[in-house]
Amino acid sequence: MKNWSLDKIILFSILVCLIPIAMNEAHAKTFDVVIPQGSSNPTNLYHFVQSEITVSVNDKIRWINFDDNTHTVTSGSFKGGPNGVFNSGLLENSEIFSYIVGPSDIGTLSYYCTIHPWMNGIVTVLDPEGMPVAMVTESGSLETALGYLQEAQGFVESANEFGDTGYDDQAAVTYIQAAINYHRAALEYTLLEDHENAAKYHHEGANQYHKAALHFEKSQDFTQSIIQHHQAGVHHHFAGVSHEMADNQKDARKHFAEAMLHKGKAKFGSEYILPPRHQLQWIGDPSELVCKEGLDIILKSTTKQPVCVKPETVTKLIERGWGQY
Repeated sequence: MKNWSLDKIILFSILVCLIPIAMNEAHAKTFDVVIPQGSSNPTNLYHFVQSEITVSVNDKIRWINFDDNTHTVTSGSFKGGPNGVFNSGLLENSEIFSYIVGPSDIGTLSYYCTIHPWMNGIVTVLDPEGMPVAMVTESGSLETALGYLQEAQGFVESANEFGDTGYDDQAAVTYIQAAINYHRAALEYTLLEDHENAAKYHHEGANQYHKAALHFEKSQDFTQSIIQHHQAGVHHHFAGVSHEMADNQKDARKHFAEAMLHKGKAKFGSEYILPPRHQLQWIGDPSELVCKEGLDIILKSTTKQPVCVKPETVTKLIERGWGQY
């Protein structure tokens, strides 16, 4: 196995995921996940291939170690530790660990390598009819919401540790996992008609997507950075809608402005700044308005709306009746 190239390993793993192997049990399939060469290096592009798979009850998952180093495949997370669902033990080069998915696994299973905790994977388990499991309860559950919040906080702590040690890709992915759990908690609060808490945790989710965007940018993955800025914008919009449902128009306007800001960053880059008239929705205080470096704020003569212009045009515009703050 050691003479396999990374490209061959990736191609093999994609093929086996796209063409599941039939098993004796009705409708059951086998999915192979490869641990490629170099997985023990935190900067390696691939750690599990595929790192996210979707399976059904009775399906079989096989993890194959093509790396020279020893690994584990352990359900749970780096911060929370093993959760007891499955554990390969020490998995040497060329060894295979298998797990058959059961009814109690319906939902999302996260796993990692206890030796190299930047190696993370996710298994989404569908119900026996092949339908996605509901991510929220039917009518809202405080207990479920609190469970999601606990999961989110664990991912945040892990992401912070990855970020502090320079593992930016791993930090970004873990912030995204935190954001997903904050979003699910927010949906539970929405069903409970607790719109202030729904807004709060949509906001938290947006913050985690923003952090993910910054870490992807540090690792030069600008495509992912754009995607996460867009997600941050989407979740700020959700927060704004929740504030509206709570009849909190001031905070709703703020989040709608933040949504525009992140969507602008997704389109124009992380240095993007909102136009001043949109900043006013966000900050409310004209003295705090900012422009891009090298531009000054001035008021239109007709609408009295603030705009950013080059310093050399300020005098000309004032002569035409425009005003300054």
